[in-house]
Amino acid sequence: MDWNNPDAFPGESEEEYNARIREESKSAMGLMFVILGIFVFLLKIASIFGVFFYAGFLLSQSFWGEEADKIKIWSFSILFTYLIFCIIYFFKGTIIGLRARERKLWIFPWTVCVLICCIIPAFIVKSLISGLFSVTERFGVWCIVLSWGAFILFSLYTYGLYQFKTPAAPKILYWSYALGLKISL
Repeated sequence: MDWNNPDAFPGESEEEYNARIREESKSAMGLMFVILGIFVFLLKIASIFGVFFYAGFLLSQSFWGEEADKIKIWSFSILFTYLIFCIIYFFKGTIIGLRARERKLWIFPWTVCVLICCIIPAFIVKSLISGLFSVTERFGVWCIVLSWGAFILFSLYTYGLYQFKTPAAPKILYWSYALGLKISL
């Protein structure tokens, strides 16, 4: 047993030991980056769609009451979330149609969509970032810069996802987008 390397295998040379430790370290770092990537992806999904799912959940609870079983609550939460997205893409269709007709009225549904889809989730991310700091540090420069920086970056990211001025919609929501487009043209 080598006293400098107590976890060395019996009969393993110093070079073999160092090569094995480097490989294990690279594998661990790769695994950590995969886990971090999954965590960031889930955080993006939760912050983008979580607001709408929570709104659907609240609607379903108020519709059925708190004594309803979980299957009804969850199924109606998904249904109400889908309906909220239908309304958003209906507004997107009206934005595209009103812009095509060169009417300035497109600014109103665009403002509503940006407020609901970009600003509100960005405020949630901002509050999560500022919540990482202790109460005494929340008025410090780093907390303010990081939280507002996260707010700006996340709102730009979500705006890039929805692309309110681009004529496109997911297949499952295309019917509401087309209805908004048809009404506004």
